Amino acid sequence: MTQGAILTLGTAAYAVSEFDTLRKRYHIDSIPIAGLSGHADAAAAIANAVATRAAAGKSPYVAFIRFFLTGVFYPFDEDMFGPLTKSGCRLFCGAAIGYDTTDIEYLTSQGAYYCNTPALAISTANAALMLILAATRAASQGDMYTRAGKWRGDASLPGGVLPIGEDVEGMTLGIIGLGTIGKALAVRAQACGMKIIYHNRHRVPESEENGATYVSMDVLLATSDVISVNCPLTAETRHLLGPAEFFKMKRGVFIVNTARGPIIDETALIQALKSGKVSRAGLDVFENEPNVNQDLRDPSLSYRITFQPHMAANTTRAFTKGELQLFESVEEFMRGERPKCAVNNPKM
Repeated sequence: MTQGAILTLGTAAYAVSEFDTLRKRYHIDSIPIAGLSGHADAAAAIANAVATRAAAGKSPYVAFIRFFLTGVFYPFDEDMFGPLTKSGCRLFCGAAIGYDTTDIEYLTSQGAYYCNTPALAISTANAALMLILAATRAASQGDMYTRAGKWRGDASLPGGVLPIGEDVEGMTLGIIGLGTIGKALAVRAQACGMKIIYHNRHRVPESEENGATYVSMDVLLATSDVISVNCPLTAETRHLLGPAEFFKMKRGVFIVNTARGPIIDETALIQALKSGKVSRAGLDVFENEPNVNQDLRDPSLSYRITFQPHMAANTTRAFTKGELQLFESVEEFMRGERPKCAVNNPKM
């Protein structure tokens, strides 16, 4: 059984009673995020908490939780976590599925676990399906017309007369990244009558494919009617979809991204939209968040895109389940177990 205190950045906002229960079991210090303006402020607050505890002669923090609404303080690197790891903290938990903004290599080298919150996968998969349906049915263009007091048949707005939408039944959906989110999306898209193909760096076990068919990247690009990006952002997947990949796609393909913006080369996407290679898109993430490319937002193009400001996972149910997973990871670690949500395998 591991003993020691816990430090949090932010606090619980959804599983509040469960967090109160955790407080009764362990000593927990929480850093308020109000007033923190960025990475340097958050790093300084963590360093101050560690130093204050040491000066009081108290045992060091052994676990750290980063709650929702703290992602803006990235990168979560040695500058931020160094005071914790150097004083013996060996568990770091972040309220997010993705962990591209966290230096996992550094934490692993320090013998520390990093745990994410895969409970957000279902809400993200639902959002991906929503964007697929919005793109194929030209929902953003219809919304724009209605808000402007226009009706179908009116040709006065960008794009002219509203197009007839496309039905996803019978379409081929190509999923790039059949992980937790991709698998959940496959099940949902099949319920709409879509054929599912996917590409991963490695094929997943057949029992986990959920009816999807593994294909090469080239086959996925050439045969998909809709392409959904669901892989993590790594050095290898940055600009995974660039000019060469768009060239290989069907003319009129639909593109959806709920993963990470830099996986798609936005300059190449813009050119593909302008040329008609890409019919419409549904984008929850962007290459230079929170700034969205001006060309994507230009009225001459934006009517063909359904936009969201990186909120695919954001539901009350998902955030509640995510906070519960944070607490479960802490409890497992305190019992001396490897947390189920750990994404790395440090030497302990």
